[in-house]
Parts: sequence; structure tokens; C-alpha cells
Amino acid sequence: MNRPSRHLCIATGQNLANLIPALQLSASEVLILETPAMRDAAVNLKRALEARNIAVRRMPFDDTSPETIKASAEGVAMELGVEPLVFNATGGHKLMTLALAENLEELADDLHLVYAETRHDRLDWLKPLPSIDPMRDVLGIDDILRAQGYRRTSDGNQDGFWQADADSRASLTRKMGDEAERYDKFFGTLNRLADFALNEDGDRFQPRQSLDYAPGGRNAELLDDARRLGLIQWNNDTDIVFASREAAAYFRGGWLEEYVWYKLRGIRPHDWAVNLKTQSYAAQVENECDAAVVHRNRLLVIECKTSGFGKNEMRDVGYIYKLAQLADQIGGTMSQKLLLSARPIHDNIRQRAKEYRVDILAAHEVRRFVEYIKCWMQG
Repeated sequence: MNRPSRHLCIATGQNLANLIPALQLSASEVLILETPAMRDAAVNLKRALEARNIAVRRMPFDDTSPETIKASAEGVAMELGVEPLVFNATGGHKLMTLALAENLEELADDLHLVYAETRHDRLDWLKPLPSIDPMRDVLGIDDILRAQGYRRTSDGNQDGFWQADADSRASLTRKMGDEAERYDKFFGTLNRLADFALNEDGDRFQPRQSLDYAPGGRNAELLDDARRLGLIQWNNDTDIVFASREAAAYFRGGWLEEYVWYKLRGIRPHDWAVNLKTQSYAAQVENECDAAVVHRNRLLVIECKTSGFGKNEMRDVGYIYKLAQLADQIGGTMSQKLLLSARPIHDNIRQRAKEYRVDILAAHEVRRFVEYIKCWMQG
């Protein structure tokens, strides 16, 4: 069925339910009703729609009482007239939607009433005939960020030099991720030495660092691989010399972010980015996440940790809470969170993560990252 290109929706704290139908149905104009409490949400939705070249008009709606709701609904219907219209009834409260539907039906010659059922990925139509359309994959990272009041400031996907460096050491990165449980505490050791080398509180890079003992077995094999790739100098003893700041940053935790990038590149979800930095339009505060993935109009925020867990429970819970808050802020209630840890994570921390709706893949589970992403993409 051909749907009208003029849309009416109600600004809500969950703007994706308004944005998805407008994009999927190729709206040419969207009229946004805004109550006093939803003015900021209307601004965010307007920004997201206009970025997709859709004309937008914001219209005030007084919902302070049943009387003002009735009067506002009548006024909206009179202003919109009899031209064909899609009314997205997902936002607002019941009295608003009932009053609007009643008044619009009386005036509009061709009213199409839709509800965006985001939980089940479908558009439910009540008028002119009951029907269901599957939701299409229409949202990218920037769409979701704008609808939530954020913008992208930078990401690793735009850095060709970083990608070339990551490609050059992909074999080592894959080995460290796929066999993470084999190295366990050695990851923490390398992380600590790299942190000392970077010496971010000091004035200069200190590439030469010392291990407490000469490593052997699989740990020595890992250092051999790093030496062959030119990331370190190592004489099979206790001294390690990091080849550069970038090499030290790799061993401080960047390798796990590169592992995620490498795997996502093979999976090819609808949209994705690593080292994503965002900023709120309302406040000049920059946030960063190690990776973000969008598929089926949902955002997955990924945090990578290579050390630190298990030593301080309060700090561990703080990491998880921060991840949950960031994902909800930039992705809304449809967002999902994943903590990827090279080190084991205790059961009590996992339980706290469940309370914040944060999934965890740790140690030997890291190799299941691709399986996890594919399962999440399928819903």
C-alpha cells in the first residue's frame, strides 16, 4: 500500500520509534507535536530528521489537563486539514493519542495510523486497514546519536593509518583474542609495563621496561611474535623495549580494540565504529566507547578491558555502571551493552552486570565474540 509522505508524530524520550517509520516510509515532511516536557526531545528528533533531508515542523501541544488536550487535538486537526497523513501514535500518553486519532479521523480524507512496535521489529497499522510491515534496517550510528542528542566527533574507522597498523599485526591480535585464557596474568603484566612506558603523568616516553622474571613457554612465544612484528625489542631476558608509543598503547589494551575491529570487519553489521567519540549538543563533554555497532535499528556499545578486574569490586562495578549509563544515553532503551575482558571476571561482578543489563565475555569467552555478535544481530 502506498502511504502518505506527510507524517505526524509526538515527541518522546524514545525518539527512535518516531525516526524509524519516517525513514522507512520515505517521509517528505514530519510534523512533531511537542508538550512542554518534550521540547528537548523534539529538538533532537528534528535534528535527526533534517540530517536525512526531511522537512520538519514543530508544533506545541498543551497536555496539562483533559480540557487542554482536547482543545490542542482539535487545533492540530484543523491546522492539518484534509490532506493524506500518517499519524505515528507511538509517542505521547493515551489521552493525547485518543484525542488526536478521534479528531484527525473526522477531518483527514486519508488517515494512516501506525504504531512502531520496536520490541518485535514491526510497524503495526490500524488505519485505513489493519496490517503489519516488518521494520527495515534504516538507522545508522549517526541517526541514533542525533535522536538522543549527541553527535560523533571522531572514530577509528576514519583513520587509515591506524587501520594499516592494525592490519600489519592482525595475526598477533587474533592470537591474543582467540587464546586469551592462555595468557591471563601476563596480559596484566604487559599492560602495567606499557602504562609505565607511556608515563602519561611524566614528560617523556620511557620505552625500556623490566619484567620481574624472564618469561618462558607461551608467554615467550607471544613476545617472540611481537618482536618479529617490530613492536618490541626483547633479548629473551627481563628487559623489554617498546618500539614506539603506539606499540606500548597496543599492549596497554589497544590490541583488544583491534581484535573487535578485525572481527567486525569480517561480520559487516549494518553500521559500526571503533574508538567512537561523541559529544552532547547540550553540554561540551566528550564521551568515548571502544566500539559501537548498529543493526536492526539497535545500538550495541562495547567496552574492552585487558586488566584491572578482580582487584577492587567497587571500581569494577563502577566500570560496568559507566558502560550502562553511556549506552542508555547515546542509544536509548533499545541499546545493549557488552563488556569484553581479557581477564577472568568473578561471579559476583557478573551478577551486578546483569542488574545493569550488561553482557560479559571474559577470558576464554572472548573467542565467542563473533558468535555473540551474530546472535545479537539476529535478535
